[in-house]
Amino acid sequence: MKKKSLEARFGQIENGQATVSQSTITTGPIKLPKSLQIFSDNPAEPVTIVLGSDRLGEGDPALGLELLKSFLLALDEQPKPPEALILYNSAVLLTQQDSSVYKILQDLQKKRTEILVCSMSLQHYCPNDPLNVGEIRTMSMLVERMMTAHHILWPK
Repeated sequence: MKKKSLEARFGQIENGQATVSQSTITTGPIKLPKSLQIFSDNPAEPVTIVLGSDRLGEGDPALGLELLKSFLLALDEQPKPPEALILYNSAVLLTQQDSSVYKILQDLQKKRTEILVCSMSLQHYCPNDPLNVGEIRTMSMLVERMMTAHHILWPK
């Protein structure tokens, strides 16, 4: 088997973005630093999905909603559903009964997917509406849940 190495050197960070000054890619296994080895590459381990919006992508909002619906349908069709689905910011709108993905979330919850909803976001977007699917959690609790996850998918 050929060896793989990946090296990137970053310049200064400006406006929250790092600039890459040099990168090298060869073939073979990549050795992760110890701080990143807590994330397993075993596909049999549970997956946690984090959604921060009620749509995917930054283009046409209608397309973004359809992409998210398609994503959640594909998740629901997987033989092993995600362990958890964490919703914050406008993603909490997905838990409302009039949401086009509400039934998909109910199906995932029936398959034992934890649906965890940010309390602050829920208060902002739906202050007078009851939560019909999922469980309310503080941001601190959501961060703790993410820190203990085996795999995190964060589709944008």
